[in-house]
Amino acid sequence: MSTKKQPKKEPTHGLRKPALKADRITFYSHPQAPLCLTHDVPSNSLVVTAFNSSSTSTSPAMSQATILNESSSAIHSLFSHTKVSPNRLVYITVGLMFEPASPKPFGGPKIRPGYTEYNGTTVASLVQYIVSASFKWYWACRGRDAIDFLTHNVNKARRLHYDGDADTLNELMLKGMKKAGHIEWNKPARIPDALQHRPEVEPNLDRYSVEFTPRMKGSGLQQNYILSMVGEVENHAGENFCLSKE
Repeated sequence: MSTKKQPKKEPTHGLRKPALKADRITFYSHPQAPLCLTHDVPSNSLVVTAFNSSSTSTSPAMSQATILNESSSAIHSLFSHTKVSPNRLVYITVGLMFEPASPKPFGGPKIRPGYTEYNGTTVASLVQYIVSASFKWYWACRGRDAIDFLTHNVNKARRLHYDGDADTLNELMLKGMKKAGHIEWNKPARIPDALQHRPEVEPNLDRYSVEFTPRMKGSGLQQNYILSMVGEVENHAGENFCLSKE
């Protein structure tokens, strides 16, 4: 009596099914607050501002196009308050943001991260892309991580500029230009004069100076000194001084 042999089954232990990766969707119990990027002049920083969208609000609702334009203008306004070209700081920002490890929509697989969707050729189009990509991700109910990520790196680029490490800044700028496709990867790049680093001290709105004239015995000469101070003015005995704001 013959018996039918069962087909041999391959062992399944150790085999993993490919994980299904889906974009995280955020569900809101209340309507999303309209957000916009603004240049906060007192703190010299880019901030995320939420506008009241309730029906009782007297302020007119902002369209999505207006939000994108206002946010792009805020970045340009912040970067215009330095001695270097705003374009340089935009490229430095992009050098910080365009990484596979960055949050979506900019990050993603190393073979094709999200930022490779950008195909513009101008700095204006680059700013428009990083702003619109961040806000469209938020409007698609995927959270505000992209907006916060953009805001953080814009402020970081400005802070690094005032730190003054020209080599690091130049490396980030060239990296941003290459990843944006504005210069070629495999060719040596020369930084044009318009994009060169120019060292400067970060302005401090609370900074005061004390100007005083010490009396020089026997010489009849007077010398002026400037002492930079923050906070209280120390009492210099025997010296005439006046408080003035720089």
